Amino acid sequence: MKAMILAAGLGTRLLPLTERLPKPLFPVAGEPVLGRMIRACKAAGASGVVVNLHHLSGMVERYLAENDFGVPVKAVFEPVLLDTGGGMRNVRDFFGDEPFLVVNADIVTEIDLGAVADFHRAHGDPATLVLHDFPRFNSVVTEDGRVTGFRRKPVPPGEKLLAFTGIQMVSPEIFAYIPEGVPYSSIAAYEAMIEDGRTVRAMILDSPFWHDMGSFEGYERAALTASAVQAFRLRGVTADGRELTVTPLAGDGSDRRWHRVEAGGATLVAASHGLRTGPEVNEADAFFRIGRHLKAAGAPVPEMVYYEPFTGHVFVEDLGNKNLMAAVKNGGAGGTEGLYRAVLSRLAVTAVEGGRGFDTAWTFQTPRYDADLVMEREAGYFLSAFVRGLRGLNARDEDFAPELRALAEEATAGEPRYFLHRDMQSRNIMVKNGEPYFIDFAAGRLGPLQYDPASLLIDPYVDLPAPLQARLLDFYADELSRRMPLDREAFFRGYELCALFRNLQVLGAFAFLSRVKGKPGFSEHIPAALSALKSRPALSSAPRLAELVKSL
Repeated sequence: MKAMILAAGLGTRLLPLTERLPKPLFPVAGEPVLGRMIRACKAAGASGVVVNLHHLSGMVERYLAENDFGVPVKAVFEPVLLDTGGGMRNVRDFFGDEPFLVVNADIVTEIDLGAVADFHRAHGDPATLVLHDFPRFNSVVTEDGRVTGFRRKPVPPGEKLLAFTGIQMVSPEIFAYIPEGVPYSSIAAYEAMIEDGRTVRAMILDSPFWHDMGSFEGYERAALTASAVQAFRLRGVTADGRELTVTPLAGDGSDRRWHRVEAGGATLVAASHGLRTGPEVNEADAFFRIGRHLKAAGAPVPEMVYYEPFTGHVFVEDLGNKNLMAAVKNGGAGGTEGLYRAVLSRLAVTAVEGGRGFDTAWTFQTPRYDADLVMEREAGYFLSAFVRGLRGLNARDEDFAPELRALAEEATAGEPRYFLHRDMQSRNIMVKNGEPYFIDFAAGRLGPLQYDPASLLIDPYVDLPAPLQARLLDFYADELSRRMPLDREAFFRGYELCALFRNLQVLGAFAFLSRVKGKPGFSEHIPAALSALKSRPALSSAPRLAELVKSL
């Protein structure tokens, strides 16, 4: 038996990504989908595979030449696209006189192609189409195991249709129904065969693992599921795609999407960062690389289980559903202060040990927390998103720049040697079995020791009382002192500056997320954040800003 993989399409629904990478080379669980399909054909007993090519054919030819699939693979270039039937007719001599397998390159499936071949040989009719119930693509009419027609949407009321999987087994008789050298659909050939009284058999499967990856949605879904299978395999759990349960999880301020994936009683959490758009380091790269580093440094972060760089899927250890904010509200063991002491003790380890050997090439925003970042993304964010955007006040950046720049330079003075999470707040700390774990560290970089504890203690989601904040800050300084020499006076001064700038950043973010991104839940925390800002001691060093804040 020979096999053909239809891979000549333009991939227009996946533009602009297909401008630089042909769809057959899109990776699924770390391997181009074309390679997965070639291996499936070989496993089904194919003695040779032919692949038709058109768009970016040179890249596909190089991929085929550089890899040994254990079966001969022939590439055939189509200068003019011949459609599915015309593509089959163009390589007619490759198949000889035996029935042959034809599959689309842009599907991800665990359908047993060998079983398809056996089914076809057993009935002896000229064609077999593999079908299933997939409402989005249902268009094939069947009766008593035979294909009787193809409907174009809209579907007539009451008619039950099935979807073509893109998998077919065909005898050479089909070539009598396909004209030579012109574009022609295989569906048109099957319609002609049916009209001529020939039987086209339907092999109907019940909910097979199958995904079409011709669109962004389809590709993302296929890649997520296939990568989950691979991630579980790395954890010693064997499962096929049909055995997975994928449940969306609530997100937060970012555009990332989160899912909990379950197989065989085991669970993982998948972070979906979106498809890669270029060669530069992106958020998914940073999340995976920084996570591995922190785990090795002894920081309380989830295990990084599996990463697919092109699709941006990162599978991590499941830490449950309870974050620090919820734990405080529910009254965790040891009370609020006990919970925060546990967090701060582990934060000291993360900051000091996480800073050792930290490679700034892992970062996707800025490598360090410096004065320019403070001016643009904290002070500037506050003025543009909150003061001007939300409150509608005419406050120019340049009016506040001199005093803010001086404070920013002081807050970031010296060479940063410590790991900075950059968003260390109660929703980014999970509590599992009473132990805290840090998540959402993709924005990590090097920075001052004081910024993360400031983010944690002034967090408006929890709104800790000021006396408790002061006790916890003393505790954190003690924890640091056990690991390094610490100038406490300088540490506390730096803390107040970092707390000021973090407070500005929080208000800018809440304003942007609620007003621009349409996430109103953030607006309810603005009063607490604004009240905290008005009490910041460091405002005394910025009189113009202090006057503005007083008026808000």
